[in-house]
Amino acid sequence: MTTLRVPLAERSYDVHIANFSVDEVADRIVASIGKPSGVAVLVDERVAQVSPRVPALMSALSGRLPKVQRHLLPRGESCKNLESVERTCQWLAESGYDRGSVVVGIGGGAATDHAGFVAAVYLRGVAFALCPTTLLATVDASVGGKTGVDIAAGKNLVGAFYQPRVVVADLSFFETLPKRELVAGMAEVVKAGLIADQALFAKLEAEGAAAYVPDSLAAAITAAVAVKVAVVGEDERESGRRAILNFGHTVGHAIEAASGYELLHGEAVSLGMVAALAVGEARGVTRPGLGERVRALLARLSLPVDVKARLSAEVLVRIEVDKKRRTDAVRFVLVPRPGEAILCDIPLQELKEQVLASVLP
Repeated sequence: MTTLRVPLAERSYDVHIANFSVDEVADRIVASIGKPSGVAVLVDERVAQVSPRVPALMSALSGRLPKVQRHLLPRGESCKNLESVERTCQWLAESGYDRGSVVVGIGGGAATDHAGFVAAVYLRGVAFALCPTTLLATVDASVGGKTGVDIAAGKNLVGAFYQPRVVVADLSFFETLPKRELVAGMAEVVKAGLIADQALFAKLEAEGAAAYVPDSLAAAITAAVAVKVAVVGEDERESGRRAILNFGHTVGHAIEAASGYELLHGEAVSLGMVAALAVGEARGVTRPGLGERVRALLARLSLPVDVKARLSAEVLVRIEVDKKRRTDAVRFVLVPRPGEAILCDIPLQELKEQVLASVLP
């Protein structure tokens, strides 16, 4: 087992990573949440259907904690909206959960975002714990306290910074994870290497598809989570350095939203990184040839790299409502070389022109 501490003073918490038994998962949750008046377990409905670990974990929690009840969330991105949040809050209220209650979120990145945002706003804030079940949620969404939902204008435009009490990343959940979701999650691992861990990027380049072998994947997960922990510990509320975690996300979010969320988040981030590296090269910041190296790596990992196939007028419009926009500029993340990231305010029109140029012959 690997345990990484997110150092945020009185909001500090642990991220546990291993193939756990359900009793071990329950014990770590219990050790971190004290004596709640009740436990509301919010579970992605697909995970509840396919994973035998969910009923086993419910039983383990019920044997240790009071008033443990389950509420199913619509699968995937369909739970990341205000209507779904309202339904969950209504269920919490009707079920009698008070401010001494704890929310436990089980699922992928959408479910953990939903659970964290509900915990942040229900009764003006209750404690919560997370058990991510996908690679993407494990290395990114569940760690750092960014919670949020989508609205029609764009992705993650409504949310809050709200830290969990513990994250228990039980890699055994990956046994029932669809291959497409496992592959999509690898985009965030590549991102971590590019922005802050040259050794991780080199390892992924050397291994290619072999990075999905369980032992290699576990090591890559630990390295990627360590990157996020270090960045969040330095800048909890994205007033500075934490913004480097958005590498590939400005264009990626726009592509994801324009697809009607048919694309998985990691797939969109893969395309967004390709575009961001092209912008970096066009501006003379990114080392020549790095974009092609990353394209080759992403393709070997079975991630999409054809930005041209996804770029549209709608994507360019959606870049305008990115939450990182500052008046007529966007705070954009560029990677000069593997393991290094910088922030650059790029005029909106200039950014759109360079993104468009990235797909031209």
